[in-house]
Amino acid sequence: MFLLLAAIGTTAAIHAADAGSISDYAKIRAGMNKLSPLLGKWNADAVYADGHDNIGTYDVHWALDDTYLEMEVDFHRKNDPSQHHGFVIYLTYNPATRHYESTYFYTRWAMRVTESGEFDDVANEFRTTAFIPLEDGKRDEHVRTITELKNPNKIIYDHYSRYSDQSAERMDVRITLTRP
Repeated sequence: MFLLLAAIGTTAAIHAADAGSISDYAKIRAGMNKLSPLLGKWNADAVYADGHDNIGTYDVHWALDDTYLEMEVDFHRKNDPSQHHGFVIYLTYNPATRHYESTYFYTRWAMRVTESGEFDDVANEFRTTAFIPLEDGKRDEHVRTITELKNPNKIIYDHYSRYSDQSAERMDVRITLTRP
């Protein structure tokens, strides 16, 4: 029975893939090309609002037939490499919603975060928002980000946060990416 269900599921997935139109794929590629400056290996310096500093790397490459950018990220405390964390981001453009969609998966944390975003062609910035229920186990968090893609060798990522019990957002972290 399991094999029959697996075969049906595989057949359905193949038909679904066939149903994806060439024009949708072209729209995905056009949207993703705007984010192509992110491709490659990067050194990262993350300065948090509370004063601690992390360093690390980003490895950004195409995935799933160039439909997604996959970002493998690893950070550790600047003065204590044993204090490390990482995450993987899958990012695509959805022609049906006309928004970018990204999903984060973290090391040592079962939470998954999904963002929605848009690209500002004039400012050359990628902006996202997310709502994270019970982010710290107690409070909901609203997040927004701005990624400046103006310089091909230096990318600035600003992350703003507001928890449900806070009246105003605050700058949480600035990550500066530079080519090695």
